[in-house]
Amino acid sequence: MKSAVVVVNWNSGGRLKDCLESLPVDIPVVVIDNASTDDSLREATSARSSVKIIRNDRNRGLAPAINQGFAATSEPYVLLLNPDVRVLPGSLETLERSLDQHARTGAVGGYVNEKYLPRPLATPWTVIRENCGFPVRVMDAENVGQAAAAALLVRREAYSSAGGFDERYLPAWYEDVDFCRSLRNAGWDVRFARDARFVHEGGYSAKALGAADFAAAYYRNQLRYVRKHFGLLAGLLVRVSIVAGMAARMITAPSRAGVCSRVIAGAIGGW
Repeated sequence: MKSAVVVVNWNSGGRLKDCLESLPVDIPVVVIDNASTDDSLREATSARSSVKIIRNDRNRGLAPAINQGFAATSEPYVLLLNPDVRVLPGSLETLERSLDQHARTGAVGGYVNEKYLPRPLATPWTVIRENCGFPVRVMDAENVGQAAAAALLVRREAYSSAGGFDERYLPAWYEDVDFCRSLRNAGWDVRFARDARFVHEGGYSAKALGAADFAAAYYRNQLRYVRKHFGLLAGLLVRVSIVAGMAARMITAPSRAGVCSRVIAGAIGGW
């Protein structure tokens, strides 16, 4: 195999052990731990003694940890895996074949369930529609805009030419969208291999963070993405859509009023 595996861990419990046990025994694996306080690392090392663990003294966030993982490996391909993902037999080989066969593909994502199908690259218009409650268009094609980073095989050369992951997206969310756009801007394609199948729980980190902190991080990073790639005016329009969408949710879901109020406050002035 040409790949190394990088898993970013934060209080994933037994999920990390299950993830590591699903990997081929001869593949190099690096776990970047963002100051977990649970027993996930102890369980992981009992399952795979050869795993290399890099322990951060604080939660540095997903993007900085991914960059650490690239720096700690040298293989030409790097498989980024969430700890709540299990690799089915043959899936990594399928992703490798895709990069082998398509020289200008910078990253290829696997199938991690119907909720995480690839999408066109996010634009201010698609973000505004999403914030206002309209469904997001997904893509079931080979050449896509953005693929889920839950199981994403990245070509090291493409990673370098795209400048790696932007470490300002903290603690997570939208760093993968930004990376796929950076790949495109650097002349690389992003692909989707449906036959590379993974079992993905999904959403564990958002639950661990809590609804209010997750929503604040998600929309703050959404604004960062739009301002970075489309400018201040587009950012202003997206900011308005966040406020409008959250105000509507406060009416339709009063139990979420506290979360919505925090996001509105951030969108109006805190971000």
